[in-house]
Amino acid sequence: MAITKKDIRALSKEQLREFFVAHGDKAFRGNQVYEWLWNKGLHSFDEMTNISKETRDMLDANFVINHIQVDTMQRSGDGTIKNAVRLHDG
Repeated sequence: MAITKKDIRALSKEQLREFFVAHGDKAFRGNQVYEWLWNKGLHSFDEMTNISKETRDMLDANFVINHIQVDTMQRSGDGTIKNAVRLHDG
């Protein structure tokens, strides 16, 4: 049976802090990861340049980063933009 990784974006900042403490790291690491996820818009753990490779590998082993992809975009004459999006699960 395959192990299903949890979407890291489902965790709150406090849950990220708790995760790192539980794995022997400092709580502030959760703040750093939260910043990358919500303020810098990364698409992979490898983009977290201020976090060690070892920590990024641990994140990759435990979590995924699910993305919303714009499938089609429609612009109307009044400036309204409509997007059809594709989610990670289809």
